[in-house]
Amino acid sequence: MLNKSAIRAFGIAIFLVGALLALANRFDVNIGLPTKGFSNQQQVEELQNKLSKANQEIASLKDQLKQVHTTEKTSTTDASEQADEETATDETTMSLQIYSGITPYSVAQKLEDGGIITNSVEMELLLANPKYARSLQIGSYEVNSSMTLEEIANLITGKKQ
Repeated sequence: MLNKSAIRAFGIAIFLVGALLALANRFDVNIGLPTKGFSNQQQVEELQNKLSKANQEIASLKDQLKQVHTTEKTSTTDASEQADEETATDETTMSLQIYSGITPYSVAQKLEDGGIITNSVEMELLLANPKYARSLQIGSYEVNSSMTLEEIANLITGKKQ
């Protein structure tokens, strides 16, 4: 037979567990008990539905893009070829502002946005090279699209060519 102290201890333990559960429920603390909500299967189905809708939207956008490209191809003629030849010989010029604290990434982005270079990543990597790193010179520089990446880097870092 159980003695009084064992029964008392059991009663106190039950009371404490009940109090802890009530506090956890009151303050929305997840203590590992199962909660109401979606089952894993429901979540998987919902995500699969979203994925299929996204794939359908991507497919429709690709179709629209193809239609636009085919329309552009049929509407462009020799005039566009002549315009391409003219723009190929034209060079783009811009004034590049270098200020204190500017990063190689920002410089490369400005050059790409200005149409001076076609790939900002190449320029960023070049400026991160130990030869040019940390030596961007503050000022305003006139750059054009006929310059090579090295020429631009030498200009804005003050290095000799």
